[in-house]
Formats: sequence, C-alpha cells, structure tokens
Amino acid sequence: MPNMRLIVTNLHDSSQVTATSEALPAEYTKRSDRSRPWRSTDTSQQVITATLPRTYFIDSLVLYRHNLSSVSQIRLELLNGSDVIYDTGGVSVSGLVPLGQFRFGIDPWGATSTAALPVKQTPFWFTLMAVTGYRVTLIDPVNADGYLEVGRIVAGQALSPKLNAAYGLQLEWQDFSEHRRTEGHSLRTVGDGLARRLPIDLNFLDADDRRKLSSELLKNGKNSDIYVSIFPEEGGLDEGEYAFLARREKNFSHTHDFYGNWKSQIVFVEV
Repeated sequence: MPNMRLIVTNLHDSSQVTATSEALPAEYTKRSDRSRPWRSTDTSQQVITATLPRTYFIDSLVLYRHNLSSVSQIRLELLNGSDVIYDTGGVSVSGLVPLGQFRFGIDPWGATSTAALPVKQTPFWFTLMAVTGYRVTLIDPVNADGYLEVGRIVAGQALSPKLNAAYGLQLEWQDFSEHRRTEGHSLRTVGDGLARRLPIDLNFLDADDRRKLSSELLKNGKNSDIYVSIFPEEGGLDEGEYAFLARREKNFSHTHDFYGNWKSQIVFVEV
C-alpha cells in the first residue's frame, strides 16, 4: 500500500475554469466554502475544463464534495496544449458494495461502501505528467437531485514521505451539535455538522523529506487548503474516511532528534 500523500499546492486555484452549464459558477470549485459548489442546470452530460497559466507537472486530481450517484461515471483527460496525453475513459465513482459483502434485504440496491461518509469524493492518482490543463466529463443522467455538483477540485503534485506516518493515528469526527436541557430537564440537541480532525506524527523524516515538507508548508500557510490521503489507492471506506480537504491547525515545526533524522507532528482539521 502506498504511503500517505499530501497535495499542498492546489494548481486548480490558478486555472481558468469553465463548465457546460453553470447554475452556480465553475469558479466556485476554487473555493472551500461548503455552501458554494459548482452546480449544473440539469443532469445532462457536463464537461468541466481547466486551463493552467503555464505548463505544470501533476500526478493527482481530486473531485471533492460532489453529489454523483452510484451509477455515474467520470472521465478525466489531461491536456498538453491541444493534445490529450492521458485519458481514463469512463470510470465508475461508486465503490459498490461487492456481492460477498452485500446484505440482501438490508442494503439498498446500488449501496456503496462510502455511503455513510458525509463527503463524496473521487481521487485520481497517476504518473507525473506535464500538463497545461485538464478536462473532466461527468455522466449521471439519473441523479436524484436533478443537477450535478462539485464542491472543490484539487490538482497538483502529491508529497509522500519515504517512511509513513507513525502508528497511533486518532481520527476524530467532530460533531457540532450541542445538548441542552429544557426547564423541564428534557434533553434537546441543537445544531448539526461534522468535520474531521487528524494529528499525524511523522517520526522518521530524512533531510530530503524534511526540506520538501518545510518548503511546501511554509509556502502555503495555515489558511491554505491541503488534501490529505492516508491510505491512497486503497479504495472504499478505508481510503475515504482518511482522505479529506483540510488546513493546518497549528504552527509547523520539526525536531532534529538524532543524526540524519527529523520528526514533526501536523494536525489537520477538515474545511
């Protein structure tokens, strides 16, 4: 299984982005506001096209907080000028529960292994390529919402340490609802919302990994979105629960604890 990956610099934010239809503008895919996604006018095939200001090397692209159904398909094409240099073809985004785990009479038909997660996302990982843009085609004609939606697009070059995060990961689902007592002492719960918090201990960083981490995190401050994936390419709930768009909670620091080795703890909170 690959080591954890961080997309710290999101090149999509510097792109010119358009979409086939825009009930809400495609420019919103550059913003982390949950209330401002790109949204189409209907469920017909949609194409989102992003043009970068110059040639960049990327090895990852993520569609984050989308509403695509279990029968939908996504096609990613990487562009260098007018040439398509990489084409996934139509890819299912569902992660359908396999027959061996599907519970007949209990699980709804078309159930997915990530259905319980509040955020739908689809990551693409590929070899490093020089691109000037990319094109994402969305096909979901039976979407029950009556439109297609993508909250955020992340594209860039993933940072992955040679030695993985230390054991003892403690993923916390922060629940923003509050319990309150009435005058009759009944318990009422007000508010809602979930967000993840994850401290990551990187206890074995060599000089090269420490330089890359420092360079990326110092260039992008606490106000920058970072895509965190602890189990990339694992698929299903294991990958989905430990992958989210986040920001650093604390200042960045590292400790030179013995010869040729540094360690650092980074605390990520979901945006």
